[in-house]
Amino acid sequence: MAVLNALRLSSLALTFVFGVVGMALGINALVKSNNSKNTVKKSLPAGATADIDTSDVFSSGVVETVVCGLIALTAAVALVFAALSHPTYGAGKARGVRAVSWPAHVLTFLSVWLFATLVPFTDFVANRSAKVSGTIGGMPLQPATIQIIQSALGLTTVYHKIDYLRNAAILPWFALLFAATSAALSYISARRTAAPAAYTNTTGAAQPEAAEVSPVNEKGATNA
Repeated sequence: MAVLNALRLSSLALTFVFGVVGMALGINALVKSNNSKNTVKKSLPAGATADIDTSDVFSSGVVETVVCGLIALTAAVALVFAALSHPTYGAGKARGVRAVSWPAHVLTFLSVWLFATLVPFTDFVANRSAKVSGTIGGMPLQPATIQIIQSALGLTTVYHKIDYLRNAAILPWFALLFAATSAALSYISARRTAAPAAYTNTTGAAQPEAAEVSPVNEKGATNA
């Protein structure tokens, strides 16, 4: 049981770390993406406009960032509850079971949610690029002209060539891995913590019955 608790706490700690990392990378990607768009728009000559559509990675990236933050928060609270439910603080069996069961439910839900978000986000980063269009004097800019402007600014619209998007698509998978592992270990720990309590209750219920039978047996032995 001690080994299981150590594994669960270690997994929760790693879940917290990678949850924070995933959230930070998501925020970093959102900030740098907005900065890149502003750089392009400010570099355009007077009368020119540009529209950079990154709605695909933006929508899934925001959800990914939020879920990673929730995973980090859940892991942190679970670690605090694990400390408070230690026998040193006089925690009972019921409190110990609750302390490990609720993180299992929450982390399972968040793991499924993060997986459902990471799959499309990773696909977008690997295979898509931003859609750029622009006008100058009301006339649409040719794709070749837009490409020249991008090259001059040292920018690219291909997602997998942008380092902050690659990082935001890769490292949160570790948050998913450790969140799922923590959920599984928490379920196992809750079951093993509850088992001794159930055994104790069953044994306690059987004792009165034995006490009732004993006088009958004793009386029969006396008559004999």
